[in-house]
Amino acid sequence: MWETIGRGIGCLERVREFEQLDFTHMEAIAAAREEFTEWFCSFTIDELREHVVSMRAAPGVDEGFALLHEHGFQIALVSLTWEFAVEWCVERFEADYGVGTGLTRDGGIVHFWPEDKATWVAGLARELGVEMRDVAAVGDSNGDVPMLLAVGHPYWVGATVPAELEGMVVHEPDGDIGVVAERIVRADFASRADLAGRACRGLRQPGGPRRAGM
Repeated sequence: MWETIGRGIGCLERVREFEQLDFTHMEAIAAAREEFTEWFCSFTIDELREHVVSMRAAPGVDEGFALLHEHGFQIALVSLTWEFAVEWCVERFEADYGVGTGLTRDGGIVHFWPEDKATWVAGLARELGVEMRDVAAVGDSNGDVPMLLAVGHPYWVGATVPAELEGMVVHEPDGDIGVVAERIVRADFASRADLAGRACRGLRQPGGPRRAGM
């Protein structure tokens, strides 16, 4: 998405340099974002949002989101990119929530960092009455690591799994969101079946609980 915006406003090569930065180096990222706002000052938010239209979507995203909604999932887009771009994606892909780095009308920045992803998702889960162990999250960059460590069902769609996530994530290297969505739905079914089975076993035990807790 950064490249799409950069191409639209004529600073693509600088954006590509920016994308090589380590998102854990907050000072460098903050400086790069400040540089972005200098370019943005020649455009309105609506004009900047128009450049996002040419963004190439991940494979299977429409089918995957439709499947998740069909099975009652709420979808949130949690990104370090600019919130005006996230808002467009929420509308385009019919997600339910979205958050990103804020850009005020006077050019100020409301920073959103990798650690904020985990905090924001946890807050949304509380609002929806969902345990974090039941939340699925999908990531493809080191900026997603804190969020993926915080949820019960982490999925990685990048080429190489980071060392800190090794053995902890479901890896879909082709990045097909449709395939990931199918896996999430299957995992949800399996979890519900396991819960139902344990509840039934508890009801059959003498002196056991007389409620399923479902």
